Amino acid sequence: METDVVGRLEEAADRFVTPLRMNEGFDEQALHRLHAEIDRCGTEWRGATHVPKRAALILAELSPALQACAWLYEEGMRQRIQEAGVMVSEAVIAALD
Repeated sequence: METDVVGRLEEAADRFVTPLRMNEGFDEQALHRLHAEIDRCGTEWRGATHVPKRAALILAELSPALQACAWLYEEGMRQRIQEAGVMVSEAVIAALD
């Protein structure tokens, strides 16, 4: 079960971040899916004594990756990506709280 949750998180993160990194644009649906998977992880791990290491690495890398990707884009899109980074960071904090 733990592997499934982490696998879905990794897939959602890749589907959102990879196109940004490749300068292919912002996928709103992929962002919503990533947010949903972060929420699912929070639900799954509520009361757990630990977070799987692979998941912790994925979650820790999301915000810096989004901030780095933002600089590939012009001002309007850059701001949207930075806002998405804040939203993702807040979702991670809520999931792990």
